[in-house]
Amino acid sequence: MDIKNAKFSYDKKTNVFEEINFSVQKNDVLCILGPNGSGKTTLLKCLTNILQLTGGEVCLHNKNVQSLSRQQLSKKVGYLPQTHSALFPFSVLEVAVMGRAPHLTMMSAPTEADYKLAQTNLEMLGISHLASRPYTKISGGQRQLALIAMVLTQQPDILLLDEPTSHLDFGNQVRLLELIQKLSTTGLSVVFTSHFPDHAFQLSCKVALMNNKQLINVGDCETVLTEQNLKKIYGIDVKVVHVQTTDSKVCVPIRNKNNCAE
Repeated sequence: MDIKNAKFSYDKKTNVFEEINFSVQKNDVLCILGPNGSGKTTLLKCLTNILQLTGGEVCLHNKNVQSLSRQQLSKKVGYLPQTHSALFPFSVLEVAVMGRAPHLTMMSAPTEADYKLAQTNLEMLGISHLASRPYTKISGGQRQLALIAMVLTQQPDILLLDEPTSHLDFGNQVRLLELIQKLSTTGLSVVFTSHFPDHAFQLSCKVALMNNKQLINVGDCETVLTEQNLKKIYGIDVKVVHVQTTDSKVCVPIRNKNNCAE
Protein backbone atom coordinates (compact mmCIF):
# COMPACT_ATOMS: atom_id res chain seq x y z
CA MET A 1 0.00 0.00 0.00
CA ASP A 2 1.34 3.42 -1.01
CA ILE A 3 0.03 6.70 0.37
CA LYS A 4 1.00 9.70 -1.75
CA ASN A 5 0.47 13.36 -0.80
CA ALA A 6 -2.73 12.45 1.01
CA LYS A 7 -4.92 15.11 2.56
CA PHE A 8 -8.44 15.16 3.96
CA SER A 9 -10.95 17.76 5.06
CA TYR A 10 -14.47 17.32 6.41
CA ASP A 11 -15.60 20.83 5.46
CA LYS A 12 -13.40 21.37 2.37
CA LYS A 13 -11.80 24.31 4.21
CA THR A 14 -9.60 23.03 7.03
CA ASN A 15 -7.46 19.95 6.50
CA VAL A 16 -7.47 17.26 9.18
CA PHE A 17 -4.17 16.08 7.71
CA GLU A 18 -2.08 16.93 4.64
CA GLU A 19 1.08 15.91 2.81
CA ILE A 20 0.94 12.37 4.17
CA ASN A 21 3.42 10.03 2.46
CA PHE A 22 4.43 6.52 3.47
CA SER A 23 4.39 2.93 2.20
CA VAL A 24 3.41 -0.35 3.80
CA GLN A 25 5.18 -3.42 2.49
CA LYS A 26 4.49 -7.12 2.97
CA ASN A 27 5.30 -8.23 6.57
CA ASP A 28 5.45 -4.60 7.78
CA VAL A 29 4.09 -3.58 11.17
CA LEU A 30 3.54 0.19 11.39
CA CYS A 31 2.45 1.92 14.59
CA ILE A 32 0.94 5.40 14.16
CA LEU A 33 1.35 7.55 17.27
CA GLY A 34 0.02 11.01 17.95
CA PRO A 35 -2.03 13.09 20.39
CA ASN A 36 -5.82 13.15 20.46
CA GLY A 37 -7.24 14.98 17.46
CA SER A 38 -4.15 14.54 15.29
CA GLY A 39 -6.11 12.66 12.61
CA LYS A 40 -5.02 9.04 13.19
CA THR A 41 -8.52 7.57 13.02
CA THR A 42 -9.47 9.69 10.02
CA LEU A 43 -6.32 8.56 8.21
CA LEU A 44 -7.17 4.87 8.74
CA LYS A 45 -10.68 5.46 7.41
CA CYS A 46 -9.17 7.03 4.30
CA LEU A 47 -6.82 4.07 3.83
CA THR A 48 -9.84 1.78 3.61
CA ASN A 49 -11.87 4.34 1.60
CA ILE A 50 -14.59 4.73 4.20
CA LEU A 51 -13.71 8.39 3.82
CA GLN A 52 -12.44 9.60 0.47
CA LEU A 53 -9.32 11.74 0.37
CA THR A 54 -9.73 15.32 -0.77
CA GLY A 55 -6.26 15.19 -2.29
CA GLY A 56 -3.54 12.68 -3.08
CA GLU A 57 -4.15 8.95 -3.35
CA VAL A 58 -3.98 5.60 -1.62
CA CYS A 59 -2.82 2.81 -3.94
CA LEU A 60 -3.12 -0.91 -3.34
CA HIS A 61 -1.18 -3.11 -5.77
CA ASN A 62 -0.81 -0.02 -7.99
CA LYS A 63 -4.57 0.63 -8.05
CA ASN A 64 -6.24 3.63 -6.43
CA VAL A 65 -8.51 2.29 -3.68
CA GLN A 66 -11.24 4.64 -4.90
CA SER A 67 -11.41 2.60 -8.11
CA LEU A 68 -12.08 -0.66 -6.23
CA SER A 69 -15.50 -1.94 -5.21
CA ARG A 70 -16.22 -2.39 -1.51
CA GLN A 71 -16.05 -6.17 -1.94
CA GLN A 72 -12.74 -6.02 -3.83
CA LEU A 73 -11.22 -3.79 -1.18
CA SER A 74 -12.59 -5.87 1.70
CA LYS A 75 -10.85 -8.96 0.34
CA LYS A 76 -7.52 -7.15 0.61
CA VAL A 77 -7.91 -4.77 3.55
CA GLY A 78 -9.36 -5.54 6.98
CA TYR A 79 -10.35 -2.65 9.24
CA LEU A 80 -11.23 -2.65 12.93
CA PRO A 81 -12.56 0.67 14.27
CA GLN A 82 -12.22 1.91 17.84
CA THR A 83 -15.86 1.39 18.73
CA HIS A 84 -18.60 -0.96 17.59
CA SER A 85 -22.27 -1.01 18.56
CA ALA A 86 -23.68 -4.38 19.59
CA LEU A 87 -27.27 -4.33 18.35
CA PHE A 88 -28.17 -7.99 17.84
CA PRO A 89 -27.36 -10.99 20.06
CA PHE A 90 -25.31 -12.93 17.52
CA SER A 91 -23.08 -15.57 19.03
CA VAL A 92 -19.36 -14.85 19.22
CA LEU A 93 -18.75 -17.52 16.57
CA GLU A 94 -21.34 -15.91 14.28
CA VAL A 95 -19.61 -12.54 14.71
CA ALA A 96 -16.25 -14.10 13.82
CA VAL A 97 -17.62 -15.84 10.71
CA MET A 98 -19.03 -12.51 9.46
CA GLY A 99 -15.49 -11.84 8.31
CA ARG A 100 -16.15 -14.18 5.39
CA ALA A 101 -18.77 -11.79 3.95
CA PRO A 102 -16.48 -10.33 1.22
CA HIS A 103 -15.85 -13.83 -0.08
CA LEU A 104 -19.53 -14.80 -0.35
CA THR A 105 -22.12 -13.99 -2.98
CA MET A 106 -25.39 -12.34 -2.03
CA MET A 107 -27.29 -15.65 -1.99
CA SER A 108 -24.61 -17.89 -0.47
CA ALA A 109 -24.09 -18.82 3.17
CA PRO A 110 -20.90 -19.50 5.14
CA THR A 111 -19.57 -23.00 4.62
CA GLU A 112 -18.30 -25.49 7.16
CA ALA A 113 -14.76 -24.40 6.21
CA ASP A 114 -15.69 -20.79 6.96
CA TYR A 115 -16.93 -21.72 10.43
CA LYS A 116 -13.82 -23.82 11.03
CA LEU A 117 -11.61 -20.85 10.11
CA ALA A 118 -13.57 -18.59 12.46
CA GLN A 119 -13.29 -21.14 15.27
CA THR A 120 -9.54 -21.40 14.70
CA ASN A 121 -9.18 -17.64 15.06
CA LEU A 122 -11.24 -17.66 18.28
CA GLU A 123 -8.88 -20.32 19.62
CA MET A 124 -5.83 -18.32 18.58
CA LEU A 125 -7.18 -15.33 20.52
CA GLY A 126 -8.03 -17.44 23.56
CA ILE A 127 -11.80 -16.93 23.45
CA SER A 128 -13.04 -20.18 21.90
CA HIS A 129 -14.90 -20.88 25.16
CA LEU A 130 -17.11 -17.89 24.31
CA ALA A 131 -18.11 -19.21 20.86
CA SER A 132 -21.75 -19.85 21.77
CA ARG A 133 -22.16 -16.83 24.05
CA PRO A 134 -24.20 -13.84 22.79
CA TYR A 135 -21.88 -11.05 21.67
CA THR A 136 -24.07 -8.58 23.59
CA LYS A 137 -23.49 -10.47 26.86
CA ILE A 138 -19.70 -10.43 27.02
CA SER A 139 -17.29 -7.77 28.28
CA GLY A 140 -15.92 -4.92 26.22
CA GLY A 141 -12.48 -6.52 26.08
CA GLN A 142 -13.95 -9.84 24.98
CA ARG A 143 -15.94 -8.05 22.28
CA GLN A 144 -12.74 -6.47 21.03
CA LEU A 145 -11.11 -9.88 20.71
CA ALA A 146 -14.20 -11.25 18.92
CA LEU A 147 -14.00 -8.40 16.41
CA ILE A 148 -10.31 -9.07 15.86
CA ALA A 149 -11.24 -12.70 15.16
CA MET A 150 -13.78 -11.46 12.62
CA VAL A 151 -11.21 -9.32 10.80
CA LEU A 152 -8.70 -12.18 10.77
CA THR A 153 -11.38 -14.49 9.34
CA GLN A 154 -11.64 -11.98 6.50
CA GLN A 155 -8.11 -13.08 5.51
CA PRO A 156 -6.92 -9.69 4.23
CA ASP A 157 -3.45 -8.77 3.02
CA ILE A 158 -3.38 -5.62 5.14
CA LEU A 159 -4.86 -5.22 8.61
CA LEU A 160 -5.81 -1.72 9.85
CA LEU A 161 -6.44 -1.57 13.60
CA ASP A 162 -7.58 1.62 15.34
CA GLU A 163 -6.33 1.49 18.94
CA PRO A 164 -6.82 -2.30 19.13
CA THR A 165 -5.64 -2.54 22.77
CA SER A 166 -7.89 0.22 24.14
CA HIS A 167 -10.43 -2.14 25.77
CA LEU A 168 -8.02 -4.90 26.73
CA ASP A 169 -6.49 -5.69 30.10
CA PHE A 170 -2.72 -5.73 30.48
CA GLY A 171 -2.35 -9.44 29.76
CA ASN A 172 -4.49 -9.35 26.64
CA GLN A 173 -2.65 -6.26 25.41
CA VAL A 174 0.61 -8.20 25.53
CA ARG A 175 -0.99 -11.22 23.85
CA LEU A 176 -2.44 -9.07 21.07
CA LEU A 177 0.91 -7.43 20.39
CA GLU A 178 2.51 -10.87 20.22
CA LEU A 179 -0.23 -11.93 17.79
CA ILE A 180 0.41 -8.88 15.59
CA GLN A 181 4.08 -9.78 15.47
CA LYS A 182 3.25 -13.41 14.64
CA LEU A 183 0.82 -12.40 11.87
CA SER A 184 3.44 -10.19 10.24
CA THR A 185 5.68 -13.22 9.79
CA THR A 186 2.94 -14.95 7.75
CA GLY A 187 2.91 -12.21 5.09
CA LEU A 188 0.23 -10.00 6.60
CA SER A 189 0.92 -6.26 6.90
CA VAL A 190 -0.42 -4.50 9.99
CA VAL A 191 -1.02 -0.78 10.53
CA PHE A 192 -2.33 0.20 13.95
CA THR A 193 -2.82 3.38 15.95
CA SER A 194 -1.91 3.64 19.59
CA HIS A 195 -1.45 6.08 22.44
CA PHE A 196 1.35 3.98 23.91
CA PRO A 197 4.88 4.36 22.47
CA ASP A 198 5.91 1.29 24.48
CA HIS A 199 3.84 -0.85 22.10
CA ALA A 200 6.13 0.08 19.23
CA PHE A 201 9.20 -0.79 21.32
CA GLN A 202 7.68 -4.17 22.24
CA LEU A 203 7.19 -4.98 18.57
CA SER A 204 10.43 -3.36 17.32
CA CYS A 205 8.31 -2.09 14.44
CA LYS A 206 8.14 0.95 12.20
CA VAL A 207 6.65 4.11 13.67
CA ALA A 208 4.92 7.16 12.21
CA LEU A 209 4.55 10.22 14.44
CA MET A 210 1.49 12.31 13.56
CA ASN A 211 1.05 15.89 14.75
CA ASN A 212 -0.07 19.26 13.41
CA LYS A 213 -1.78 17.64 10.39
CA GLN A 214 1.35 15.86 9.19
CA LEU A 215 3.62 12.91 9.77
CA ILE A 216 6.63 14.54 11.37
CA ASN A 217 8.75 11.38 11.28
CA VAL A 218 8.50 7.85 9.88
CA GLY A 219 11.04 5.09 10.45
CA ASP A 220 12.15 2.35 12.81
CA CYS A 221 11.22 2.80 16.47
CA GLU A 222 14.82 3.10 17.67
CA THR A 223 15.37 6.12 15.43
CA VAL A 224 11.96 7.79 15.67
CA LEU A 225 10.98 7.31 19.32
CA THR A 226 13.44 9.73 20.87
CA GLU A 227 12.83 11.81 23.96
CA GLN A 228 12.88 14.94 21.81
CA ASN A 229 10.30 13.64 19.34
CA LEU A 230 7.99 12.36 22.07
CA LYS A 231 8.06 15.74 23.80
CA LYS A 232 7.34 17.39 20.45
CA ILE A 233 4.11 15.48 19.87
CA TYR A 234 2.85 15.02 23.46
CA GLY A 235 4.14 18.21 25.08
CA ILE A 236 5.64 16.48 28.11
CA ASP A 237 9.11 15.47 29.19
CA VAL A 238 9.77 11.77 28.61
CA LYS A 239 12.67 9.54 29.49
CA VAL A 240 13.37 6.58 27.20
CA VAL A 241 14.83 3.88 29.44
CA HIS A 242 16.59 0.69 28.40
CA VAL A 243 15.52 -2.34 30.46
CA GLN A 244 18.49 -4.71 30.54
CA THR A 245 16.62 -7.78 31.74
CA THR A 246 14.36 -7.74 28.68
CA ASP A 247 16.72 -5.90 26.32
CA SER A 248 13.91 -3.48 25.45
CA LYS A 249 12.99 0.14 25.98
CA VAL A 250 10.11 1.84 27.78
CA CYS A 251 8.93 5.43 27.91
CA VAL A 252 8.64 7.02 31.33
CA PRO A 253 6.94 10.43 31.71
CA ILE A 254 8.80 12.87 33.93
CA ARG A 255 6.45 14.47 36.40
CA ASN A 256 6.72 18.16 37.08
CA LYS A 257 6.28 18.20 40.85
CA ASN A 258 5.64 21.94 40.80
CA ASN A 259 2.37 21.26 38.97
CA CYS A 260 1.18 18.58 41.41
CA ALA A 261 -1.36 19.43 44.06
CA GLU A 262 0.04 19.60 47.56
